[in-house]
Amino acid sequence: MYRPRPTKLGHLVLKVRDVQASLAFYRDIVGLDVSDWIDDRMVFLRSGQDHHDLALLQMSPDEVARHEPGRSPVEHFSYHVESIDEVEAIAAMLVERGVPIDRGIGKHGPGGNSFLVFRDPDGNNVEFYSDMIQVGPDFPPHEPQVWDGAEMATFDRWALDHFLVPPPERIAKILKPRKDD
Repeated sequence: MYRPRPTKLGHLVLKVRDVQASLAFYRDIVGLDVSDWIDDRMVFLRSGQDHHDLALLQMSPDEVARHEPGRSPVEHFSYHVESIDEVEAIAAMLVERGVPIDRGIGKHGPGGNSFLVFRDPDGNNVEFYSDMIQVGPDFPPHEPQVWDGAEMATFDRWALDHFLVPPPERIAKILKPRKDD
């Protein structure tokens, strides 16, 4: 029976009450560097050569109002696999086993990585990804940029062509319609 072979714990996406205050903390206290932004509501940070190992996502006003201090909401955590072929094999295994898929297969704008997000038995989002942009002296230069959160290419460079399920409503409502729709 097929079993995925993740190579490392990849990155974590945290929902935060104040993305600017959290950025200052993780940049100035923890020592991370900014790789990219989506609008002014999500920032990608790195400690090594991966494009990001932590991303901070601004909570909505409703989420901020319901937030319990000391309980940091995790949007997802991820595991790296070696290739898009392995992501596709994992997707087939998830479908075969009836594991709920949240989003993917896709390819993000920031980071350039393929992704497949699914739910564990407790409803946590788990992601497998491959092919993330690498940053450092041994790689092509990377200049941080601000991506438009309403553009499809920010969320999925493949424009949902490889998605196994419709995008979650929270994603669909922020994306501009495709030109051919």
